[in-house]
Amino acid sequence: MYDNIRIKIDNVIRKNVPDAVLFSGGIDSSAILYHAHKYNHNVMGITVGMTGEESSDIKYSKMVAEKLGIENHKIFYVEPEKIKKMVETSVKVLKSFNPEWVSSTTTLLLGTMYAKNSGLKSISSGEGADDLLGSFPFFRNWKGDYKSLDLAIKNRLDEIVVMSDLIAQSMKMKYIAPFHEESVKNEILSIPIEERMKKTEKINTKYPLRKAYEKVLPDSCIIRPQTMAFTGSGVYDIIKSIGNDISDEEFKKASSSIFKFRNKFEYALFKIYRNNYDFKQQAQGGCVHCGSNMGKNKINCKVCATLQVDGKELEFDGEERG
Repeated sequence: MYDNIRIKIDNVIRKNVPDAVLFSGGIDSSAILYHAHKYNHNVMGITVGMTGEESSDIKYSKMVAEKLGIENHKIFYVEPEKIKKMVETSVKVLKSFNPEWVSSTTTLLLGTMYAKNSGLKSISSGEGADDLLGSFPFFRNWKGDYKSLDLAIKNRLDEIVVMSDLIAQSMKMKYIAPFHEESVKNEILSIPIEERMKKTEKINTKYPLRKAYEKVLPDSCIIRPQTMAFTGSGVYDIIKSIGNDISDEEFKKASSSIFKFRNKFEYALFKIYRNNYDFKQQAQGGCVHCGSNMGKNKINCKVCATLQVDGKELEFDGEERG
């Protein structure tokens, strides 16, 4: 029923075969690596992990790589201190201080650096599937009807930046973005929102995509629980610790004089952002969280990447504030 998704992705990869795929062992990146391997048997699958820890990404990527016969699977183990040193670069590339997106960018950045240092010219990833298929927590926990959810997803797709593309550009590499190609986007968005959000006993997110690959990818990949790039790699907890250097007094003062920060981690990232970019707030009509100018964006703040609907902030975990 969902074979056309697989066909459209295959067409994209066949025309632009990447040298490497940022590979977590989840359904999105595994699908991309499957197609890339069809046309380039030496394609490199790059999994980022923390030194001394076998993260869920490492565990699942090993299983999927073995089942697919991916011989060129590289696990890039990174020391915690090196991960923390990459944070400023991530903020500068992303031009945002959102904790979740900075953490994801750091993971993708490290993987892309590995590809670049290996002499490769192009890279791909599964970025974009979470938005298309509404698998982020703030979509899964949507409190409105399907019509408003569908509109929110489409608005966000129009407004978000593609992290992997920004990273690749910063390293003068080519990024191949299957889930951002119009043919793939249109195919997935043509599926009724109720089906895109469908859940079963074994499948909780991205039902159409998982069904499209259930006879192609191993079961461990099809039914793997949803993880984000920053949690599956273990990077988030390492980066989060930069907030420990912020005193209670400084955090309290900043939260009352600038805007109400969610936590010390966000404030630490904001300080990095402000050291590199101008931060301006609007007296009225700005982002409901940080107050900055939304520009033409309807739902996604360009600066703090806060999702907001009808004047209310929707947090990453799906809870409303405002």
